[in-house]
Amino acid sequence: MHLLNKINIHHLLFVILGILLIGFYPDQSPDEVYYLGIHPLILLIFIAITTIGLGHGALDGKIVWELSIKKKSRYQIYLIYLIIVLVSILIWIAFPTIGLFILFLMSIYHFGDSDLKKYSLNKLQKITWGFLVTMIPIFFHAETVNLIFFNLAEYQMNKLIITCIQILFIVCLIGWFRVAYKKTLWSETSVLFMLLISGYFLDPLFWFGYYFCFYHGMRALMNHHFQLKKDLIWMIIFTAPVLIVWLICNEFIQVSFIGLLFPSLFALTVAHMQLDNIIKLVHVR
Repeated sequence: MHLLNKINIHHLLFVILGILLIGFYPDQSPDEVYYLGIHPLILLIFIAITTIGLGHGALDGKIVWELSIKKKSRYQIYLIYLIIVLVSILIWIAFPTIGLFILFLMSIYHFGDSDLKKYSLNKLQKITWGFLVTMIPIFFHAETVNLIFFNLAEYQMNKLIITCIQILFIVCLIGWFRVAYKKTLWSETSVLFMLLISGYFLDPLFWFGYYFCFYHGMRALMNHHFQLKKDLIWMIIFTAPVLIVWLICNEFIQVSFIGLLFPSLFALTVAHMQLDNIIKLVHVR
């Protein structure tokens, strides 16, 4: 099937899933969700993110294996990748607020670049998309996002920052509609509408799982021509250790799942975005 047809089918299924999630979403207070050890809603999000969400990053291992002819080069790339992950985690532990800020900046760039990889759009247009999908939770649920931020880094946005983000969000939304009209990106805009509607009704963390797993993650798998039989092993090798570490930390160190999720995403995203540079560095040497 042609990639464009796959993308349109994916968009349709994503919208249908969003409607179902809104219809069956349980009414939960933020305190009930974020202050309990393992809330069923949080556990569901983690299972989805660990399997589908992180799964698209697991293909980094496949990319390295296929591009590196020499075993030594492969192992060097894997080692550097792992070192970047570990250093990034240490940076988050030492400076969580800075880590949170960097995570948002990376998300804006990475979501725009990855989600719209197959489209003839410039960097600014892709960043506009990335800003919108990154800031939807803040636009609709700033207080709940502040609760998450406080749990992660004991940081909270003040009203001025929230207002500036919301104003810039509206500007970017208008800008996207102009781009969509000129480029006839109606399928992508329908997805954005669903993200906006679901962002209004769903809890921010639940919404993030919906977007990150079923749109961003799935699109990345499609971009890499994911094949279940051939690539499933890479997903298992990559995601199983992450899930095991999360469960051990939650059980024995008493770190909340939220406290594990975002530092892990930060570290893995840093390494994921540096993969091309790592490959070039090792091959040049």
